Amino acid sequence: MALYNPYLGSFEQSKTFNKYAELTLWISTILLVVAFALEKYNPLWKEYSVLLSNFNCFFIISYAILSFIADNIFYQASIQRREDFIDNSFETTLAEHRSADYYTNDNIVSGIYKMAVNGFENSLFTYNIANKMTTSLWIKNVVFAILILLFAIFGYNNAFILLIQLSLPILLLQQAIKQTLFVYRIKRVYENYRRLFNDLRNESDSKHKRPEILLNVLDYETTLTYGAILLDSDIYNKLNPELSTKWNQMKLEYNIK
Repeated sequence: MALYNPYLGSFEQSKTFNKYAELTLWISTILLVVAFALEKYNPLWKEYSVLLSNFNCFFIISYAILSFIADNIFYQASIQRREDFIDNSFETTLAEHRSADYYTNDNIVSGIYKMAVNGFENSLFTYNIANKMTTSLWIKNVVFAILILLFAIFGYNNAFILLIQLSLPILLLQQAIKQTLFVYRIKRVYENYRRLFNDLRNESDSKHKRPEILLNVLDYETTLTYGAILLDSDIYNKLNPELSTKWNQMKLEYNIK
């Protein structure tokens, strides 16, 4: 059976709006550069510079709106993902459509232990992919933020336009900080799973660990909801073989069966 993921389309739709938001960010930055250059190159062109500056406000507001739409679609997709996660762990039918060959733990008996294994696998992939994304996100957002700040502060005297221009760097830096905190928190979840399965390695019954299992699952879901981070598909595809191999090795190491 081919791999099937019922909520992948929703996440891809969220990524599409994120790409549109990034496109508006590029356009906004280019307009700032052009407007600044026009005014400094020839003072007689100041009216064109002001016109571009006013027009740029549309793209800044569009960036915020598109990012908001992407976050809301992400939230709906997350609900589908949680339903599928429960269905796979307990063989229930909460979701209208269920994934096939998406998780690699079908050999494990359905129940709370399988839910813990699925959560462990999720945290491994999420942490490594999100961590890989962080450096490039910081570089991109800081460069954009500095450029926009410089051109906004030194290029315009209109207080309203300046206020809108300054809102974008704040959004970008907030996004980078949020990504960093997300990686830190998801790493903590991953480490908690490692400790949990280290304790379970030589035990045949996980009943006494159920509260800890549930706490880890809830911690992971809370962290995902907080971050609303869309994992980069290119980084996922690049790391997937390596992380899949690592996961198989970890299942042997932690006696997951």
